[in-house]
Amino acid sequence: VLIMKGRIRREVAVSPLPPRLGKIKCGKRSEKGFPQSVDYFIATGKYAPLFDAVYPHANSLLVYFPSDDPEQVCRENYVYRDNAGRKVAEGDGEEFLIWSERKQARVKCNINDNPDIMAQVEKKYPSKTGWQVTLTLNVVLPMVNKIYGVWTFETKASASSIPQIRDTFDAMLEANGHISGVLCDLNVAFAKADNPSGSRFPVVTLIPNETETNIAKVQEVKMLGR
Repeated sequence: VLIMKGRIRREVAVSPLPPRLGKIKCGKRSEKGFPQSVDYFIATGKYAPLFDAVYPHANSLLVYFPSDDPEQVCRENYVYRDNAGRKVAEGDGEEFLIWSERKQARVKCNINDNPDIMAQVEKKYPSKTGWQVTLTLNVVLPMVNKIYGVWTFETKASASSIPQIRDTFDAMLEANGHISGVLCDLNVAFAKADNPSGSRFPVVTLIPNETETNIAKVQEVKMLGR
């Protein structure tokens, strides 16, 4: 039986991830300062120019996971932020880290010891958004070859992006016994909401894609030392 942390808790020793280079998003601020969704990936952080040189307004990235451990590279968890946007709690549904005003630190709590812990957090810290499911990916972009590390992508799209990415990751891991090093396409495209507003929102998908073309691209970049 395959037991995966991030889905079912386990205690194992894991290797540390490479350093984080920056974040990848599919949203930005409009000229008026309002959040705006886009159908391409945007990098943030010190090394964003290296990303932009390879992927200007790209809607598909070639990625691979540097680990098989979901807790490190494809982690699904609950996140709770108060009305000021501060993260006061997060957890996997069983074990939580919750901010303690008295200790001025996050304290570990287990739902088996306190079944009402999530409701208690809601009562203590008012929030317009409440508990949200967040999926965090840490991936390597082999085409951005001038520096080595992971890029972080987060999504709260619990009805679209999260199930597709999570299920693809889990299926690959279960079928092959590993997913680390497997080349995948991380894609983003607009979808239309199924309601009268007809609003659009970005949906991100993960597609394993170890074609000869992709393998050749990576090998060429390595040889050129880009």
